[in-house]
Amino acid sequence: MNSRFLCRASLAAALLATSAGLRAETPAHVAYSVNRNDTLYDLARRYFADPASYPVVQKLNRIGNPRRIPVGRILKIPRSMLRREPIEAVVQSYRGAVLVGARGAAVGLRVREGDLIETGERSFVSLRLPDSTTVSLPPGSRVRVERLRRTLLAESVERRFVVQRGQASGIVTPMTDPHSTFQFLTPRAMTSVRGTRFRTSYDPASGASKVEVSEGKVAFRETREKEQFVVAGFGTNDGLAAPVPLLAPPELMSPDRVQAEEQLVFAARPVVGAARYRFQIARDAGFLDVLDEAYAQVPRAEFAGLPRGTYFVRMAGMDRNDLEGLASTYSFERRLNRLRTSFEESRAGRYRQFLFRWQAPDAPEASFRFQLSRSPDGSAPLVDQTGLTGDAFVITDLAAGTYYWRVMSMEAAEGRVYTKWSPANELRVGAAK
Repeated sequence: MNSRFLCRASLAAALLATSAGLRAETPAHVAYSVNRNDTLYDLARRYFADPASYPVVQKLNRIGNPRRIPVGRILKIPRSMLRREPIEAVVQSYRGAVLVGARGAAVGLRVREGDLIETGERSFVSLRLPDSTTVSLPPGSRVRVERLRRTLLAESVERRFVVQRGQASGIVTPMTDPHSTFQFLTPRAMTSVRGTRFRTSYDPASGASKVEVSEGKVAFRETREKEQFVVAGFGTNDGLAAPVPLLAPPELMSPDRVQAEEQLVFAARPVVGAARYRFQIARDAGFLDVLDEAYAQVPRAEFAGLPRGTYFVRMAGMDRNDLEGLASTYSFERRLNRLRTSFEESRAGRYRQFLFRWQAPDAPEASFRFQLSRSPDGSAPLVDQTGLTGDAFVITDLAAGTYYWRVMSMEAAEGRVYTKWSPANELRVGAAK
């Protein structure tokens, strides 16, 4: 039994209708409308792989004089005779250690047929093709560009990427020409699409391939005799007998929280059936400019800090088949605001002074609010002072007991007010001596 897998996907109605639609034959000829001053010799030089083969077209169309063809006449030209020329992709964005052939990645770098693309640890790259189709690779991936070309006159395009290790994601612009193709291959599988969003992964250690589809429909062929469909929201691998539903998207907890600490922290509600989780952060909602990612056994992840700005986090659960589920995406505001506090006690004559200090090095224009309470949560404060512009507050002669104090920074910027409380600090005051 042939263990090679064939996956095809399309958004075209004919593809979605029946299996026969997937295998429908496309025309073997291209129709060309003759323009003024066209000769068969000119057409052969411009478009034919072998200009000397023009007699085939002359005979097929019963052309008496190759130099005199009526304007507007429709010629039938065999597709097999048309010349193919290379097209290029460009690096749209990248992060970390990315190689394109022997070259380091750079935005705008041209990617050609035959190039090998490799991403290192915590490294990402996105490619843009001429029709705005994008191909994205996460860390630890190795993908070879096997085919990047177009057929002249017919304007059909062929794009084929071989995933040798890791993962490749595609957002494929729908193709109107039935001869245009877009394919991801692994040693065990092939996905061929006509307009969809999907991922293909390959692990060379286990030899396992998998595919997950978020838009479109995939025909998954295990052998020439056995074919099954994978619709949007389903996935499969070479160990499953049938596609399975992808897990539901996670729900981010506290989605409006400003990321003000040194580390970025995201927590989601658990997803039923999830064995682990994948988190990614990016500059854009389409996740073409990915900055970092993390896998976790629990729905929580931490990332190194980022400069101030608006970013996006994407989360997905992964099931026991290691299929990545549907993702949820949230925007978040990154505004580092380190708020440090300290305390000093001193005497001024017969009085005790309690000096509460704070520092907010990331918010030099901030004002502050000071609270002192008997409760750890700050409720029912004994002191609640707002509008402070300095970095200290003094209280004289506190009665013996246990107190809790905290400081809020308040910074107005970009049409809103950013606030942050420090953790509550415990203060134990002994009896005066």
